[in-house]
Amino acid sequence: MSVKENNHRHLISPAYLRGLLGLLFLFGALTSFEAPRHKAKKKPVENTMTVAAIRPPNSNETFVRITFLQSQRFYKLPNDANPAYLRLLKESEQQHSPVVIKRAQEESDVILGVRKP
Repeated sequence: MSVKENNHRHLISPAYLRGLLGLLFLFGALTSFEAPRHKAKKKPVENTMTVAAIRPPNSNETFVRITFLQSQRFYKLPNDANPAYLRLLKESEQQHSPVVIKRAQEESDVILGVRKP
């Protein structure tokens, strides 16, 4: 019997296949433990601010620009946002009263929600 035939017989033996399957299962189980974990969802950021100015959208913009007394940034309120949000922001501008602004994260400039404090 040649070496080639001898190796071929060992590769297809049931004991060898069971051992190989066991090693593959063990390898799969170990790599699943090393898989990256899902990050916890971040809570939205809320700031209490007073509206300084509301700028209507240009013809090609899909948002209203809003500035606040407490920040030099321009914030964006999408045109399809709840109309009550824009009403609260206009009230804040006229009465110089604070509102709570909700954003997805600290770096975001898109307003997700507006409410009274």
